[in-house]
Amino acid sequence: MGLYFAILMQTIFLGSCIHKSEPETYLIPKGFQGRATIIFNQKLGVPSKYENGRRVYEMPLNGILLSQCKDEYGIIDHQYYYVDSSGKKASLPIYKYEYNEDGTTKWTIKNQGEVGIYLDGTTGQYGGESEPGSAAFQLFIVSGNNRLDSFFTKEYQKKFEDKINKFIGATKEQ
Repeated sequence: MGLYFAILMQTIFLGSCIHKSEPETYLIPKGFQGRATIIFNQKLGVPSKYENGRRVYEMPLNGILLSQCKDEYGIIDHQYYYVDSSGKKASLPIYKYEYNEDGTTKWTIKNQGEVGIYLDGTTGQYGGESEPGSAAFQLFIVSGNNRLDSFFTKEYQKKFEDKINKFIGATKEQ
């Protein structure tokens, strides 16, 4: 009986340490490919929107969404969709890393050209926490594996960061 009680208490304790963030749905304009980011806690951002108990983000064509939503962290439940001009949704697969015995990683993909989501669940902070204009963000990439490298070039990253800086009013020190 004591063993069962100990196991029960351990299960309750471990379960209370796990935080599950709100389920989230991302609606992406059909045909968009590139980096996409949501910048949280923005007073002038898009208000929170919910459908069927899920937080919904309607991504703009430029891939940068300013949101009034509070940033959340924990176990994630994300769904991504391409949305056409009539509102029809098409589900996008989420690609994960596969870890090899030699310490390298590779994406688990069946079709190199199929568009899907990379870097799902990536979060961070633009600027330092105490800097004016700093902002919590979430980032993902929409792409086929055959184009994925183009979204990691220095030129692309700089252009994307410049767009973000314009949106949040931050000036990064070089």
